[in-house]
Amino acid sequence: MEQNQNPNTSFLQNMSGPLDYPLTNDYMFRALMQSSNSSLRHLLAALLDITYGEIFSCEILNPIILGEAIDHKTCVMDIRVRMNNDRLINLEMQMYPFAAWPNRALFYLCRLYCSIERGQDYGNALPSVHIGILSKSPFPDVHKFYSKYELADTENPENIHVFTGNFSIHVLDLSQLDNVPEEQPSSEIFTWARLFRATTWEEIKMLAEENKAIQEVSEHLHILTKDEKIRLQCEGREMYERDMASARGDGKRIINRLNQLLLDDDRLDDLKRAVKDPDYQEQLMQEYGIISGRGL
Repeated sequence: MEQNQNPNTSFLQNMSGPLDYPLTNDYMFRALMQSSNSSLRHLLAALLDITYGEIFSCEILNPIILGEAIDHKTCVMDIRVRMNNDRLINLEMQMYPFAAWPNRALFYLCRLYCSIERGQDYGNALPSVHIGILSKSPFPDVHKFYSKYELADTENPENIHVFTGNFSIHVLDLSQLDNVPEEQPSSEIFTWARLFRATTWEEIKMLAEENKAIQEVSEHLHILTKDEKIRLQCEGREMYERDMASARGDGKRIINRLNQLLLDDDRLDDLKRAVKDPDYQEQLMQEYGIISGRGL
């Protein structure tokens, strides 16, 4: 893999203890990839199993002003990239449970692939990839470190025919880091996974000693961590994710309470209807006083 000149990493000698904001913080991940195009190229080379030298351009199509307050338009931290002017990539860091992630990933991939202008030939559609770096696989029965999903003929598993290689979803499952095959620990993608899961400067230091690309990453991470505006946005993202997780938990408890009340009152038909009709479900919550809290 092609490497740049060694950045100044002498600061690492004095760094120790926990990272304030590891790269699993989606804002810090976005800030790093947007501020260091070389780091972005190194990461994509690892994820796509190509060399650094094969990537001659990486343009982020949805840049944000780093440090500026996040509004409803920029609350999604996914990074859209045009690579080498002939491939589109959507890259996301997602550490919180997301039950509908497969549907979400497919939605973003479809939107990415449908990039041709009105009147253009379908042949102008660029190959598109959605890459999710996740805390765990969205499929409980999948225990793979890195998975690639494509459209393919499933009738003949012994000779699978890929419908098109221009449309794929990749998943890097950080929960499987300790279960990778013996040949993987020397790979670039494994090194990046270790970086993402690092929570201390000692871990960063060790990785930087082993890999020149990570040396550059560590320098940018150090600079970004000292930027008070970046720190505020990272903290804001952590608070937002905690609030969302809490809201999802509260929502489940409320629905479970309504379902139990309907079962206790032997209102099975209403229960079945509520499952399919959100407006009727809300009506029943108001009837039982759940929304105001009287039924909890």
